[in-house]
Amino acid sequence: MNSPKVIDESVEFKIPRALQQFNPQNPKHKFKCTCCGKGFSVQKGNFQKSNSPLFQSNDGFLPWCKECTDKYVNILTAFYSGNEEHAIGHFCQQADWVYELEVLKMAKEISGDRSRISHYAAKKNLNVDGRKTYCDSIKYNYKLNQYNIIQSKEQVKSENYSVSGAAVDRWGVGFTEIDYKNLDDHYRMLKNNNPNCDSNQEIFIKSLCNLNMLMVRALKDGDSDKYVKLSEQYSKTFTKAGLKTVEEKDSSNDETFCMTLGFISEYTPEEFYKDKKLYEDWDNIGEYIDRHITRPMINLETGSDIRDKEFYVPNEDEYEDE
Repeated sequence: MNSPKVIDESVEFKIPRALQQFNPQNPKHKFKCTCCGKGFSVQKGNFQKSNSPLFQSNDGFLPWCKECTDKYVNILTAFYSGNEEHAIGHFCQQADWVYELEVLKMAKEISGDRSRISHYAAKKNLNVDGRKTYCDSIKYNYKLNQYNIIQSKEQVKSENYSVSGAAVDRWGVGFTEIDYKNLDDHYRMLKNNNPNCDSNQEIFIKSLCNLNMLMVRALKDGDSDKYVKLSEQYSKTFTKAGLKTVEEKDSSNDETFCMTLGFISEYTPEEFYKDKKLYEDWDNIGEYIDRHITRPMINLETGSDIRDKEFYVPNEDEYEDE
């Protein structure tokens, strides 16, 4: 199921129409296949069923016949370069069937007169804990992923995880997806309540996040003794760090000149600013401030007569001295 998808771009999706089309005048033609157009007297045995609400008014039957299903899945198999698992997964999404690995394994034993997709259809609701639709499979796999241990940053990039690379950099590997969510949520809460924390407090904040994650685990396991001990340790660490439980107003944004570190930290984590070469004064703003702001203010406050290097104009007396 996790093998990479290789697409054959030359495959064309064409299914021929039936020679004998649905005829409303024919008393045997009560149901019509929306793909080939063939008429049928009954749906059962000729059409597959689905638990999707999209087909509920059709008594749960798919609108295309079993023969067209076989042909379509054969085309999908060619489209996925011979990979039947990807082809069946594609069809399950369209028909809103449950898509399960164990059912795929059972469907490998194919009799001579039955296609693999028809075999899969007969077994798709067996031993799947009540899951009936493709969306049920998505929810089930999502819950499984939350408890998979993430071993590397590359695993996050290559597989379907909601964990960011920045989270792996901050907390390291060896946690589950739900652990990273708990760590990041608590980290954001503490940072929002303490926007002006220093580097030492940042260390304490990360420790508090780890303690909170262990508290959540203990609570889920019903281990009250461990939870109480962790809560006491959390309280001690919090007090030692000098942090606040309510949001601290960051007044640094009200300052007159430039942006402060607090403002930057609010929108962009500090780790993105480690490469100082990216943020050098390429426009010489610092020199401009020194010449046209700082120099005039010094002259104004101290009575000095510091002249600008470039736009300095000598007085008449200075011309005479020359």
